[in-house]
Amino acid sequence: MTKKPVGLQNDQPRRVSPRCWQGLAAGSAIALATAPAFAQSVPYLLPANQGGMLWLAEGEGGEGGEAGAVAEVGADVAYLAELAIVEGHLVAAMDLYRKGMADEAADLSRHPEAEMMDEVRQRLADHGAADVTPAMAALSAAMEAKADLPTVEAALAAAQAAFAAAALPEAGDLRTRADALVALVKAAAHEYEGSTEGGTVGDVMAYHEAHAFIEVARNLATVLAAEPAAKTQAEKALAALAEADEAFGDMTKTELEAKDPAILLAVAAKVELVLSSVR
Repeated sequence: MTKKPVGLQNDQPRRVSPRCWQGLAAGSAIALATAPAFAQSVPYLLPANQGGMLWLAEGEGGEGGEAGAVAEVGADVAYLAELAIVEGHLVAAMDLYRKGMADEAADLSRHPEAEMMDEVRQRLADHGAADVTPAMAALSAAMEAKADLPTVEAALAAAQAAFAAAALPEAGDLRTRADALVALVKAAAHEYEGSTEGGTVGDVMAYHEAHAFIEVARNLATVLAAEPAAKTQAEKALAALAEADEAFGDMTKTELEAKDPAILLAVAAKVELVLSSVR
């Protein structure tokens, strides 16, 4: 579902023609992702069923960015990736709240319920994990009530603790965790591409989601780096994620900067490459 709150973006829709290429090697993916012209026509990476890569361009967020992030991955990877994507929505909502945009923040915090929570709740049940919905609802309620910042930040921390607990069933599978991290960074790249047009930010919520997805990815990579078997790869992933900062200006400001979407596409390709050897 594409987020288009009134007054926060341009009214003109973006037109992106679907394009697919199979069998691209990771090294070629990095080279191609750094080309601006390529990034404009290919905003999203998706693992293919038959090996190699499927590059998919959809219009904007939603199916291509969030649901699309887990469309072609295994159930356990999808489980962790969806948890991370939902958490990213809440982190993005918190960023808006800190800027005094309480109504927009509350709206964004409820997007996962409309977009994907039925499936997430089923996956939670399948993994024997507790429902994260109550913690999410508490955060949304605090935002809607325009509670003071410490109260809202405490609600976010409680929600993030619920997500961390829900992820524990897959904590020992490093390959699954690495693949979920990759899916999250790809979703960030797609959301960023969908938030900008003509050098301006047209979709404020998608832009904040992209930034939040990267922040959640950093946290996941930091935790992964604590695992001896994945330490080297995770540290390289963190170095690649640091390059994502170039795509964003000062996120404490309400004026947002639109940079080349190829920046995050290249980051996604690098993260995928460095984590490919995690076992």
